[in-house]
Amino acid sequence: MRTATRADIAGMVDVLAGAFAYDDPIDEYIFPDEAVRRRRAPRMLRAMITHRFLPAGGAEVALLEDRVVGALLWYPQGYRPGGLREMIAGPQLLAAMGGAVRRGIEVDAAMERAAPAEPHFFHVYLGADPTVQRSGVGRALYASFTERADREGAAICGICKDANVDYYQVLGNERVGAVRLGEAGPELNIMVRRPRQNGRTPHA
Repeated sequence: MRTATRADIAGMVDVLAGAFAYDDPIDEYIFPDEAVRRRRAPRMLRAMITHRFLPAGGAEVALLEDRVVGALLWYPQGYRPGGLREMIAGPQLLAAMGGAVRRGIEVDAAMERAAPAEPHFFHVYLGADPTVQRSGVGRALYASFTERADREGAAICGICKDANVDYYQVLGNERVGAVRLGEAGPELNIMVRRPRQNGRTPHA
């Protein structure tokens, strides 16, 4: 495992597009039409990795024989989508998302509402290549992520569908609420892992 570089972008897109190709409420909300989703979701991922996660230092990959087989993307403490970087990247993001820009903004807004007041990282994507799923790749990436968060004394926040709540609870998260995408989109669970100090979770 290591910090991702621009050379990893294609591999990360392939891994995450494959991992989230089916039954992902966020991608399905942004791109309701399946044919559009299959065409545009990978392009959106590429634009976000290029212009959000890599510049912010929020990307890590797992490698198997120099091939990307897992990817973890997050927003570091204090980072939020928008600002000068995305104004510069605007044409690429608009081209990638097409008519889904408004729904993408609504997803960003839901993440903002879900974020705790305390210092935190916001976990956005965790996925493994289908050929290595259930082999521990995702857990290894997340363990590296939690070590980083603990060193900085930061919580980890994320949103997930009902089927993934147990998975993140096993990884040390607790469900603290729910947030809805837009006015009538799906409701997702807010998961928070608070930083450990000497192996123990401090009192909130």
